[in-house]
Amino acid sequence: MCELDYNADHYCPAFKKTICSDLCYESIMALSRAVKVESVPELMEINDIEKARKICAKCPYSDMG
Repeated sequence: MCELDYNADHYCPAFKKTICSDLCYESIMALSRAVKVESVPELMEINDIEKARKICAKCPYSDMG
């Protein structure tokens, strides 16, 4: 298995497109309720935030531990 490059653009299953690392981090913070979803304008593109939360939680990029 290869190492994840947290600084590279990558496909996001919640957005269903390739996103930059900054948007990934901001989205993880918002979808995990560390900050308000409204603080990440791009998340307004997603119709079902609860579904996006579940998708994001399963994504290997959301595991920052």
